[in-house]
Amino acid sequence: MMETPEFISKVLRIEADIIYSSTLKRASQTAQKIKEIIKTYKDEDIEIITTEQLAIDNNTKTFYKKMLEKEAGRTVLLISHEPQFKELWDTYYNTNEKIKKLEIVKLPSYTITNELDKWILAEINQLGINLETEMDKYFLDTGAKAILGFIDKLNNRYIRRSRRRFWASGMDQDKISAYNTLFEVLERYMKLCAPFAPFIAEHVYLELQEFKTSKHKNISVHLRHLPLSSEHYINKELLIETQIVRKIISL
Repeated sequence: MMETPEFISKVLRIEADIIYSSTLKRASQTAQKIKEIIKTYKDEDIEIITTEQLAIDNNTKTFYKKMLEKEAGRTVLLISHEPQFKELWDTYYNTNEKIKKLEIVKLPSYTITNELDKWILAEINQLGINLETEMDKYFLDTGAKAILGFIDKLNNRYIRRSRRRFWASGMDQDKISAYNTLFEVLERYMKLCAPFAPFIAEHVYLELQEFKTSKHKNISVHLRHLPLSSEHYINKELLIETQIVRKIISL
């Protein structure tokens, strides 16, 4: 399964700076295989850190918090078993969906509880899935329309309705969540719209990278892979409810 073009493509699209792996045998074998894939296709010798803390159910949250502080600004690939990721999901996002075998999901690096944050993350992940579907069929016009339509949601809905959160005094958890979500969405959006708006996407993307320490930070957006989108972030019920509210407001 790890030899399939689809899995190899997903591994390369992560663009990881470092790998943290559980000491459990299957996780360690997966980490080594991914290291070989990255070496073969990108000629990069990525470091693997093996830790038993990713194999202990009651210690995952403590490990994750320390790891986020140590690897701030870098892209970290975690390899472990479903119970450990379930614990992190429940803490940082709270989703009931289980992670499948060899499924690649981007874990939140901050606690996401605000409905606005969950909504815009659902929208950007849905946009990524829809865009890939349209581009795979060479329907570039519908892909471009989807890219353009997202601007209204981001600017007139998310940013406008989050202004009080951005302007709040101090740095409480809600403000941190708002800034992190906006950064995540903008970075993803620049990668998605790069084929359609190459110059502005390049400028904004490189400006965003000044806040990161990744080894890929100075690489052009046009040399980056499309970001992996995940169904785990797409709350269908929330999207439908928000769409109904927007329709009522526009009447």
